[in-house]
Amino acid sequence: MNHTPPYLKKGDTIGLVCPSGYMPVEKVSECIRVLNEEWGFTTQVGHTIGKQYHYFSGTDEERLRDLQRMLDDREVKAILCARGGYGLTRIIDRI
Repeated sequence: MNHTPPYLKKGDTIGLVCPSGYMPVEKVSECIRVLNEEWGFTTQVGHTIGKQYHYFSGTDEERLRDLQRMLDDREVKAILCARGGYGLTRIIDRI
């Protein structure tokens, strides 16, 4: 059975995480500005944005914890991944 979530509306919270490779905060800041100021959303920036552990955005545990926190937060209506890749395959089975 397919379930279509409700459409996003102004004021909704969008979570931003980086569950894979490293992404500097500077590269995400324009996205945050547009989401907040131009589109009217609220953003919740995860702990993995701007964090670096080798070429990942944190250890496997940190990335897992950050993504799981967004998934569990009832206020977060959508999650955007600043970066995808191999790092997510290392944690996806533990969500």
